[in-house]
Amino acid sequence: MNIKAQGLLNGAAWIEETFGRDALADVLQTCQPETRERYMTATAIEWHPVEELVDFLEQAERRFGSGDGLIARELGAAGARKNMGGFLRQAAFYLARPDYALKRVAGAWQQFNDEGRMVIREATAGGCVVEVQDAGVPHPLFCMTLTGWVEVLAGRIGAPSPKATHPECVARGDARCLWRAAWQHIAIEPDRPAAWSR
Repeated sequence: MNIKAQGLLNGAAWIEETFGRDALADVLQTCQPETRERYMTATAIEWHPVEELVDFLEQAERRFGSGDGLIARELGAAGARKNMGGFLRQAAFYLARPDYALKRVAGAWQQFNDEGRMVIREATAGGCVVEVQDAGVPHPLFCMTLTGWVEVLAGRIGAPSPKATHPECVARGDARCLWRAAWQHIAIEPDRPAAWSR
């Protein structure tokens, strides 16, 4: 699978902002030459193999993590915060219709990934269920970036105290990749059902 380079670039920016320029240099130094080259030459909209992002995530986890994938999750959350402004500018509208916001962002999967699709399986006043289909066998750290991404998405549509989990993962032997986000109940327009699925 190929992805847009902005994931790698956003992740590198987060490492630099959080741990400093020297720390980012250390991470890049341990990456494969192709990953280092991509970081130095890529534009955000350029396609590149997902394995290069995974290489960067693995090195960042070795340098700063404790083997639980939380660094990859933070990198995904940081990328989501940078990338979602364009989708979620009309905050008041999305507060009234969080299901619409979820569908719209899920529909943008193909702009950032050249395989698979993201489907909103359920959206209620208390949470949502997100599935990624037909994206091959993802790396567990790539899935962790999506856990952070889903959690930020829930917060950006106005969901208070969102928490995301990844209970089913193809990389762990499950039949599908599924994320659940839960939050305190928020209002949904009275003329729309409280839940929907597709």
